[in-house]
Amino acid sequence: MPQPKTDLAYLRNEKAKAEQKLRSCQHREKILERRMSELNRRERVHRLCTRAGMLESFLVCPG
Repeated sequence: MPQPKTDLAYLRNEKAKAEQKLRSCQHREKILERRMSELNRRERVHRLCTRAGMLESFLVCPG
C-alpha cells in the first residue's frame, strides 16, 4: 500500500527535493547571467576595435 501524501516524512522529503532543485536553478541562473555579461563585454570590445580600425584607416598619419 503506498504511503499517503500527507505523511510528515514524505512531505519533508518533497520539501528537501524542492529546495535542492531551487538551489540548483539559482546557481544555473547565476552562471547564465555571468556568461551573458561576458558575451556583452566581448561584443562591445569587438565593436570598439572595429570602429577604431576604421578610423585609423582614414587617418593619414595616426601618430
